[in-house]
Amino acid sequence: MSRKCTFVAKGINVACRTIDGDAFIFREDTRDLMKLDRVGSFIWDQINGLRTIDQVVERCCEFFEGNEEEIVAAIIEFVATLVESGVVVESDEPFKGVMASAC
Repeated sequence: MSRKCTFVAKGINVACRTIDGDAFIFREDTRDLMKLDRVGSFIWDQINGLRTIDQVVERCCEFFEGNEEEIVAAIIEFVATLVESGVVVESDEPFKGVMASAC
């Protein structure tokens, strides 16, 4: 799937809570807990099932300062890590009925 057409959503098997800007993601099926820093938490907040990876990248590039190529590469790698960890899922169509809130 191309990034431009790949939609991303939080998995249905996760619970999340944000404390002082850091998101804590609990994967219920494996009982794994992830802590995201403020940057990771911002990216996490952009994943709502209705945005493609490219749209998430675009929103982050508007928010973060720095070398755009490095920002894009870091975000793509981070989203891939979330997918591999099973807390984010991908689709070639927007997700219907997903919770669009941050956590």
